[in-house]
Amino acid sequence: MKSKKKLKVGIIGLGAIGQYVANSVEKGEGGNTEIVALLCRDKAKYLTINADKSEHFQSLITDSSEAFFAAQPDIVIEAAGQETLAQYGVKILEKGMDLVVSSIGLFTNDDILKQFIDTAEQSGARLLLSSGALPAVDWMSAASLSKVNDVSIAQTKPVNSWKGTPAEQFVDLESITEPTCFFEGTARESASLFPKSSNISAMLALATVGLDATKVKLIADPIAPVMFTDIEFDSDVGRLQTRWQGVPSTTPSTSADVPLTIVKALKNLTSSVCYGA
Repeated sequence: MKSKKKLKVGIIGLGAIGQYVANSVEKGEGGNTEIVALLCRDKAKYLTINADKSEHFQSLITDSSEAFFAAQPDIVIEAAGQETLAQYGVKILEKGMDLVVSSIGLFTNDDILKQFIDTAEQSGARLLLSSGALPAVDWMSAASLSKVNDVSIAQTKPVNSWKGTPAEQFVDLESITEPTCFFEGTARESASLFPKSSNISAMLALATVGLDATKVKLIADPIAPVMFTDIEFDSDVGRLQTRWQGVPSTTPSTSADVPLTIVKALKNLTSSVCYGA
């Protein structure tokens, strides 16, 4: 039997998400894939972080976008934030490379999303939106092919998580003594005000009823030490209520499960069996 050609993977960003995915692929956990380039802002920093890795792995780390694209990955993982996605996303798709997006919040701008989709259609590349920390997205997306009556999401975070954000304009974070909802609106509105908290709500909206029909509540909790996300989905084919408790990765703003969804996507793309297609 002829063996399948390995999928060549490039990763932009070597923070909590990118590093985990790179390590998983190197260990053979990402299906029939291989890393061909790792693009970061500070090559010296990440060479130091990866000093225990093989010489081959270290040779893939670069801070040159030219060197990254010269490696000709089949698929690129964006794991570096909205600004970097805006910088490189369209270029990646123009080259016919598939693109896995983790910074979904960028697509709360309709014009940007349309540009990405149009570019992918013209080049034949695929734009793959990672489910990230959003549970049950496969089922909700499928159920959205029926009539959907209501979709809502409530994000509850410790008070400290909201400091330094526009939440301080809505509520006195220092004085609250119980969980306090300081924002209630649509996914589009919440994303414009709170871009660092928008990925999960944006993914829910884009996978179901859209940014203007998905309801969002943001809550500051002076008691709970962890983050909770509550989702309610009501359609003609079923109703879902779920609570997700986030476990932080090495970076507090990133949930530990986010890179796992990307590793699973790589496995699905290269395996003879796909779970959750």
